[in-house]
Amino acid sequence: MDLRNWQAKLKDKVKVQLKEGFLVALQAPTGSGKSLFSILVSLEVKDKVLYLVRTQNEIYPAYRETVRLGRRFSFIVGKTTACPLASEDVDPEDINCKYCELFTSTNVYVDQPPFSFLNKLKENGIKEGFCPYYSLFSSMEQAEVIAMTYPYIFIPRLRESLSLDLSQYVLIIDEAHNLDKVNDLDEVRLTHGTIEGAIKQSGNDTVKSHLDKLKSQVSKLVYPDEKYIKIDSPLTLDEDVLELFEEEYESIRDKMVKEKKIRKIYVGSILKFFKKQGQIFSYKGSLVKKEILSSVFTSFLNDEKVSVLLMSGTLQPKEYLEKVLGITRKIYYVDVEKEVKERITGTHDCFIASDVTSAFSRRGKEMWKKYASYLLKIYYQAKENVLSVFPSYSIMEDVMSLLSIPKFVEGERSNIEQVLNLKEKTLIAAVARGKLTEGIEITDKGKSLISDVILAGIPYPSIDDYFKMQADAIKRITKTDITDLVIRTQAVIAVKQAIGRAIRDPSDRVNVWLLDKRYETTWWKGKVNCFNPKKVRL
Repeated sequence: MDLRNWQAKLKDKVKVQLKEGFLVALQAPTGSGKSLFSILVSLEVKDKVLYLVRTQNEIYPAYRETVRLGRRFSFIVGKTTACPLASEDVDPEDINCKYCELFTSTNVYVDQPPFSFLNKLKENGIKEGFCPYYSLFSSMEQAEVIAMTYPYIFIPRLRESLSLDLSQYVLIIDEAHNLDKVNDLDEVRLTHGTIEGAIKQSGNDTVKSHLDKLKSQVSKLVYPDEKYIKIDSPLTLDEDVLELFEEEYESIRDKMVKEKKIRKIYVGSILKFFKKQGQIFSYKGSLVKKEILSSVFTSFLNDEKVSVLLMSGTLQPKEYLEKVLGITRKIYYVDVEKEVKERITGTHDCFIASDVTSAFSRRGKEMWKKYASYLLKIYYQAKENVLSVFPSYSIMEDVMSLLSIPKFVEGERSNIEQVLNLKEKTLIAAVARGKLTEGIEITDKGKSLISDVILAGIPYPSIDDYFKMQADAIKRITKTDITDLVIRTQAVIAVKQAIGRAIRDPSDRVNVWLLDKRYETTWWKGKVNCFNPKKVRL
């Protein structure tokens, strides 16, 4: 196989570092071929690879590159996705395999793109009486590259359920800049809607009475703010009430399996919330319980017997990996473009607007009108689709409500397939660190169909109670104040990820519109390679 120049130059060096027990941190731009490179190198170090992705949408590139290398591929998805009897909104715990007639597995060989294969597997599972979920698990034994989402490895109970000897694998962690948020994977939520759903689903009047009391308690603790607000008031359920809820949960779960129609069991979500350890916050009208530090979930990466390759187009600096993620083992950090001293992917032209800002003190209707005017002008001059990225949902909704052009606005149920099916030039509105700013790839024969990227403000993380508690906890451990490091690093990554959505091929050239006067600093220009931007005004 013909390798790109950077791949050929760095292949042996990365392989040696992995063999010597270093955690390899690889930063390479989008569209540069890092997925193929990582799999190729890893298979020369060990016989098997676990390829970890943030979302199921990102499994396909691992399949594509494994096939190019002529190696055997498999993948694991959750019960919710693989069970042919379950609806999409169920929790994995809601699926009780004990009484299911599809409990047996069969030998499978993944010879199609993952989700086409899975759909076919689910159809055959119903017809032939086998379980797609457990059949995929059995296929791991023969596969050389196995793709799965983060929770299977980073959540301890799920990692233990796999019964894998991780020392036999190279762990490739794709989009590794997300590792400071792996604690989000194990968070649990309690909403007014969840309690209402449990009341409607329950057939026990005593259970309903306790649920009504709980709903009243929760309503006094939640706030609509789009930030984490620490809840100090105690929220507990008596042991006898929890036991009553458990009995109701098991009754509903068994009934659904027998009816061969598994749906979300709301009382199960309530039980999960009260059993989970962690700090409780209010966030956007719901209660969230989560761990404060991501290092609780990433600490196993420090085992030198486990070969680890982190990769991202926007990887955090080495200092961040050590202080924020708690990586204590030897790190070999390689920034590909700096290492080979050449540009290895597409490029962008920069424009900076100095008459708008998303700074909190300047927010309001007049500012949102200015942003809407910029978006309108940029949309009409754009050759292809336009991706506009906002710091928050509230800002996005306020600005986009002023526009009547063809648009797609990210929501809670948005997915990449909806974006891929756009029929005309569209203004795609997304939130930084949201569903559409990572993993989205709108291309035709490899070339990007996004010609312009707009940063409508600077996506600094919210300095809320959760952020402060995390910064304080890290400071106690490292004796270092990492607040500024985290704020700047997360904002830069969000901006670079947005730009990267439009650069999918070495020949791509995109217009980047930095719509905030704070981008005019030398620091920001250096971070996003915009040293000679064109200045624009309305």
